[in-house]
Amino acid sequence: MGIVQEENQIVSIIIPTYNYAVFLPTAIRSCLDQTYKSIEIIVVDDGSTDHTKDVIEEFNNHITYLFQENRGVSAARNRGLELAKGDYITFLDSDDYLTNDSLELRIEILKKHTDIGIVFTSTYSKTWGKEELRYRPKIKKPIVSDKFYEDLLLRKIPFQTSATLMRSSIAKRFRFPTHLSNAEDIVYFTKIFFSTKGFFLPNPTAVNLRHPGSLRHNVEEIREDGFIEAVFDDPFYNGALDRLRKRCTVHRYLELSRRFSLSGQTKLAKEYYLKAVSENPKAIFKLKYLTKLIKAYLQ
Repeated sequence: MGIVQEENQIVSIIIPTYNYAVFLPTAIRSCLDQTYKSIEIIVVDDGSTDHTKDVIEEFNNHITYLFQENRGVSAARNRGLELAKGDYITFLDSDDYLTNDSLELRIEILKKHTDIGIVFTSTYSKTWGKEELRYRPKIKKPIVSDKFYEDLLLRKIPFQTSATLMRSSIAKRFRFPTHLSNAEDIVYFTKIFFSTKGFFLPNPTAVNLRHPGSLRHNVEEIREDGFIEAVFDDPFYNGALDRLRKRCTVHRYLELSRRFSLSGQTKLAKEYYLKAVSENPKAIFKLKYLTKLIKAYLQ
């Protein structure tokens, strides 16, 4: 593909990590192996107690490393945003990794289309311990839109934080909410999509790794997550999202039901499934959620 890599066109890759020393080397190497070479890698260690610091020493000459007391992934990403010096910014979860052409594919779009503020793509999924990369695209053509915030809230598009690339001027406008234990990325990127036109590329540019640690959730934190309020009560939108609140609430309840089912919390899974049906009786026809709930009961 080949694009001119101007000296000042740097991509900042922000990697928040916490006790993922076993996965972190793969994430960092995937950054170093990019076909687009003008990068800075920022690893924010959110208080790891494993051998993360030993892993970091192997890459010390290639990354910027910051250790902070454990304050959560949002605080780590926000610290990375403060440190980032690049013209473009992307985030990479430390248990995910990039395809070799990941940055080149995305940055080419931002350089070609100056009205686009963010590019995001499909991803591969991979199960820990297996070699197979799975890719089941729901959308097979590129899309340009200034209303991706609606698609994101209503789960109409595939989305992974590790498959985004933004202009720094857009990314630094906002911060991740530190009071949320999950869906903090949706809150942040809803603001991004509300503020700029986006480009969806169906080509996968990152690998999302499924492993036992990625399925762990603090049940009480998820139950009291405050996601809906964090989005729809934010004065930033001045009421512009109110029309989406009920539908988003239904989708949120269904998503929580799915997560509780996966973690074996069948009582809570049923509770949130019924909440979704109460908000919108048509939710009962969302078979993929009902199927997971039934499977959880039968286990």
